[in-house]
Amino acid sequence: MARRGCREFPIWDDEVLHLLMADNSDGEDELQLDDEDQQFQDVENGTAKADIQETHLSVIPGIISCETSENVPKFQWEKNSYVPYVFYKSEYEFGRINLFSDHQDMLSPMHVFTEMIQLDKLMNDIVVKESIRYAEQNERLFTIDSEEMKAFLGMNFVMSYHVLPTVRHYWSTDEDMGVSFIANVMPRKRFEQIRQNLHFCDNEYQSQADDKAYKIRPVMHHFNLCFQKAMNNSKRQSIDEHMIKVKGHNLMKQYIKDKPIKWGFKMWCRADSSTGYLFEFDLYTGKKMNTEVELGESVVLSLTEQLKGLGCEVYFNDFFNSPALQYKLMKQNIKACGTVRTNRKNVPKSLPLDENMQRGDIHAESSSGISFVKWMDSKSVHMLTNFISPIPTGTVKRRQAGTAEKVNVTCPEVIISYNKHRVVSTS
Repeated sequence: MARRGCREFPIWDDEVLHLLMADNSDGEDELQLDDEDQQFQDVENGTAKADIQETHLSVIPGIISCETSENVPKFQWEKNSYVPYVFYKSEYEFGRINLFSDHQDMLSPMHVFTEMIQLDKLMNDIVVKESIRYAEQNERLFTIDSEEMKAFLGMNFVMSYHVLPTVRHYWSTDEDMGVSFIANVMPRKRFEQIRQNLHFCDNEYQSQADDKAYKIRPVMHHFNLCFQKAMNNSKRQSIDEHMIKVKGHNLMKQYIKDKPIKWGFKMWCRADSSTGYLFEFDLYTGKKMNTEVELGESVVLSLTEQLKGLGCEVYFNDFFNSPALQYKLMKQNIKACGTVRTNRKNVPKSLPLDENMQRGDIHAESSSGISFVKWMDSKSVHMLTNFISPIPTGTVKRRQAGTAEKVNVTCPEVIISYNKHRVVSTS
């Protein structure tokens, strides 16, 4: 209804929630399945059951096809109708170490480090080259070689844990202040000259003007290539956010209230689920305008670009997940699993209420090879996956209400797998 000078229109609660949470990871509902970390309220008799029934599974024949975002189907969710999608097998050798071509014994950590990040290439092709270019652009006489630049960076590493009030104090002649380990490497004026000209990109080449991180983009690109070159992609990987603590003022600095590190740069990371080995990362520089997909979905699609066709399993939380993302990854031969928010587009709406479910109850629906599972623990947990059947179940230990005794509670296999293979960020 419209009045003069005022317009009124209806808006639903979940639409408001979607607008508030679409580009913000602050409100993540973290899945906590560890019974040592939370207090549980068990059902009265300590037993539970699932309300889904096993059905005969048929297989969809055919080979993977490349589909665009416009080809995402209209999801029609049904109970007891799960039909698995056929992922094709690749000849890829998962987890192979490519760091050294021949077997070498007793390698020093420094040797592994320099080979891993290709330190000489980083120094010569980026840091030394761009620092000299930056000095020339500012009409300053400056030259440096790779070895001196390595010494300069090493001094900065030492200064990061041996902290003094100012940089100049490292060259102080006072016995209680000076650090000979630093002062003997190079004079203070030379250190300040290198720091003044230190640069990682060509300032005159700014074709990507919308990239706030363009000054360090060449270094980030170098490390991503090194990480992926050193080891083949593993079978199971996890995507999550990671905070880097920053105290200074910067437009890219983020605040996430539920993280141990609340202020800093937010990184998107793709890592191995078992070891935490980092394969790829990117810096969050702020919300992009006119994007066709949600932020979380775009992050996953970008970080899994190198996984297309390999048949890897990728796990992520509800900030990233949606039925459309699950379908797109499935068509790229990427298996995916994660928690999901019930206000996401295309998520089933006719779900049983929490108060009508007991601990261990399961509600499952499927559509287009994708499974949605709602499981009741101390609170409801919602999952989406494109490769794990909603039918298999296992058990988890939970405390019985009012006692220290633990009982077995029915749990879907999709949640057990997710809890096992997702690397949880601690920062």
